[in-house]
Amino acid sequence: MNRSLSITTAILAVSIAVVIHSLSTFEGGPHNGPRPIPQEAVPIWQTSELHWFVRFFMGYLYGVLGHVATMTICPSVIDWHNQKEVLLAQECMKRGRSAEDLDLAPLERMFDVNDVFIDRPEGESGNPLRVTLLKKQKSPEIANHPNAPLILFMHGGGFTVRAVKKIQSMLIFDELLKLDGDGTMMDSATFAMVEYRLAPEHAYPAATNDCLLALNHLVKEMGLGKGGVHVAGSSAGGTLAMETTLKALNIVDTFFVDEPVLPFPTTTTTVDNNKEVKWTMDSPSVRRYAYTRMPPVSWLEWSLRAYTGIETVSGEEDNLTLGTITTNVDITGGAMTASEWIQKRNDIDSTTLLPSIPLPRLILVTAMGDPLRDGGLAFKEVYAEALRKEKELLEQNDSKIAKAKGQRADGLPISKAKHFETYSGHVGFYLFEPASFSIIMKEWYDEMYDVWQSRSRKR
Repeated sequence: MNRSLSITTAILAVSIAVVIHSLSTFEGGPHNGPRPIPQEAVPIWQTSELHWFVRFFMGYLYGVLGHVATMTICPSVIDWHNQKEVLLAQECMKRGRSAEDLDLAPLERMFDVNDVFIDRPEGESGNPLRVTLLKKQKSPEIANHPNAPLILFMHGGGFTVRAVKKIQSMLIFDELLKLDGDGTMMDSATFAMVEYRLAPEHAYPAATNDCLLALNHLVKEMGLGKGGVHVAGSSAGGTLAMETTLKALNIVDTFFVDEPVLPFPTTTTTVDNNKEVKWTMDSPSVRRYAYTRMPPVSWLEWSLRAYTGIETVSGEEDNLTLGTITTNVDITGGAMTASEWIQKRNDIDSTTLLPSIPLPRLILVTAMGDPLRDGGLAFKEVYAEALRKEKELLEQNDSKIAKAKGQRADGLPISKAKHFETYSGHVGFYLFEPASFSIIMKEWYDEMYDVWQSRSRKR
């Protein structure tokens, strides 16, 4: 009896040890490469700020369920004229991109679904741009409900993978429809999912160009968004939402930025003693959460390389601390500079006879346990500075500001921003913080409703 118990205990101990070891490391993770791990890195189970389920369970299972880190051994720059090289690269990335196979949201059972294919401008590579349109089932035709909003959504996936775009779209649009209750605003609303081109096949700014192409086509060619235009994105899609909004300020009313991928500017000195600005993922949150599986820091760096066309040279960077790779491309297109928002706004004002257009209202989400958290917090400060500068301009040049009720005398809403902090790691709040998700969606819905009411009064 005692012997059997001892054998059982030994087998159990070995099994637990194997499980712990297998979950403690993952293919493409920080333990598997030659580069130093940041000294500030904390094991997932020690990050007390995380939701308990993510901290002790899901935080480790991400490395088993998702295989994006396996892409870090793939080339980040590919000669697309070399068919053999192309096939080898795509085969290498196949496992990492299999995350799309897990995206099994039943969109067709919940919404009316229709695909639109948009021809690219001359000189742009790739097939016609696919945009999937979701609408409330049996919703009225736009012609019978012209004052309906448009929501343009950009999925995440480090610009290299199509990650959970259906699941997130389902959760967001379904929640907005529930909040609308009797269908006053959302009855004929359109939720558009942009299938932008991925890197490394298509480097920056291909994805941004696709998002802008989709936005302009839906608004100007199809006549959508007369009840408000709202741009949204998660992770890499959050970055795209920022740049798309910046470059379409005359169209966008609100933008929802969820845990964006935002490199930080850093100044280096060249060999001829000149100052050069480069961009890096390095930040306190990247260093603290270097062990995370969602998203792996090694994959974030590889994706940055792939998106900006930087080749990975084996062995040359083995001594660089994980997370410190730099690029000379600003993948935000200037969205991390407050003055750029004001300049774009002023450019629009100088070319139109309309009243000065307010900066869009911002809903920003960051997450504890997310390596990308500090980038989101930095954007919060950038946009707050842009709003302060806008307010100064309005007070100097526009005596018709109606500070009460958040509107100006011309009916346009006054710009503002709202920030929400979650605690389930990267994009975890959709599943593990239902109350937070509902609160965030309610805030965004209220901003949409303000815009919709303003448009309705003008019709």
